[in-house]
Amino acid sequence: MLARRTLVESGANMVIVQGGEIIFMGWSKGLRDLAKIALTSPGLLEGSSVADKIVGKAVAVICSVNGVKAIYAQLMSSPALEELERSGIEIHYERLAPYIETPSGEICPFEKLIMHLGNRDEAYRMLLERFRKLGWG
Repeated sequence: MLARRTLVESGANMVIVQGGEIIFMGWSKGLRDLAKIALTSPGLLEGSSVADKIVGKAVAVICSVNGVKAIYAQLMSSPALEELERSGIEIHYERLAPYIETPSGEICPFEKLIMHLGNRDEAYRMLLERFRKLGWG
């Protein structure tokens, strides 16, 4: 998978590949790059392969709603894995965790925001609303 290889070799935090070409490389920590894509140009994700260092449920929801076909994570949360499996996305990961933690050991605020929502469209709406409030668009 080109996205995975590029992520590992480049040290980027996120890589998006579409049609065998790298169309995006993100260096921001956390969800900032993916949030901006979800808010301004979600079409970039349609039919793409995404490689990300950390994939929690928020990333999984964004990818499933926007038609990502394959995803690779160095670290994935169990709620993310469940969401991606429900969506039929091809999944590859190195390590699985019960949830994504912040550096201080708390549950990631985005994972916590939507962790117990079964409806991905409602979760996606909540995430976009939070991203807008943070000014990430």
